[in-house]
Amino acid sequence: MKNVIAIIFLVVTHSVVAQKIVTEGTIKYNVEMSGISDPQAQAMMQNMKMSIFVKNEKFATEMDMGMMKTKTIKTTDNKFVTLMDMMGQKIKYTMDEKQFEDKKLKDDSYEVTITADKKIIAGYNCKKAIIKTKDGKSFFAYFTNELSMGGKSDYNGPYNKIDGLMMEYSMEKNGATMTMSCTEINLNSISDDVFAIPTSGYTEMSLDQIMKMGGM
Repeated sequence: MKNVIAIIFLVVTHSVVAQKIVTEGTIKYNVEMSGISDPQAQAMMQNMKMSIFVKNEKFATEMDMGMMKTKTIKTTDNKFVTLMDMMGQKIKYTMDEKQFEDKKLKDDSYEVTITADKKIIAGYNCKKAIIKTKDGKSFFAYFTNELSMGGKSDYNGPYNKIDGLMMEYSMEKNGATMTMSCTEINLNSISDDVFAIPTSGYTEMSLDQIMKMGGM
């Protein structure tokens, strides 16, 4: 279970994309995990999906793992509220902007090499980048220059140094590798209800309590 919480935390803080600026729409990803030894966590990590919702300055990320769902919503005062539903156990916690940014991968901790490899993902032309971290690990990212999130860093994937919307990429947490693959980009309008934060029904926890649950 600790691996599950840690991986959710990673997604929450990193998901949060002639360019068309995305001002409103939904970006959907399939999520695959590898390197998980915990059978319980492995069972929960099947058929995972993530959605990113954007409406002008409003932003939300939703992760669906079947038995567990999480949603993170950016508030008007630049805080990030995460709602977790673990088989009926509902938990809510909040990060301020500094806490959110502190959990992201720092730009000076990795180097990016753009390769000649290209492919089309969800209808968009993408280039491949190789990411090498200072501790010797290597990851990849396919990104498109055809779309932009307009400089909004909250919407970027984990590799802010790459100029473009992340379409397929890998990252690692606690020995587990996560691969995100974009399946659909829908630029239609979104209801404001998507960004509504419930005022009841959730147990509020501190960030420290969540971090202990995740073994971080």
